[in-house]
Amino acid sequence: MTVYAMLPLCVEAGISALSKPSSESEALKELLIEAGTLSADVGGLGGMIDRALFTACAAYCYARSAAKRDGKTDETITAEIHRAYDRQKALAQGRS
Repeated sequence: MTVYAMLPLCVEAGISALSKPSSESEALKELLIEAGTLSADVGGLGGMIDRALFTACAAYCYARSAAKRDGKTDETITAEIHRAYDRQKALAQGRS
């Protein structure tokens, strides 16, 4: 649906909402439901950002090891990844 096709629907919904005002308790209930939904969405976003940070740390550690050709084992690189991740997480949280 295009923006222009959606416009009349939005106008109709707005007029309908204004012509039938809801009670204050209904409005508060809807607001609380939306706040809960937003909170859940923010929690999911935090997890996604956390995974992106870990992936970036892993890419950096593997690329650095490959560039240096130091022959480190996966276990050693994995330990470096976790240390890099912990450092970056601490910096982001202001715990440098």
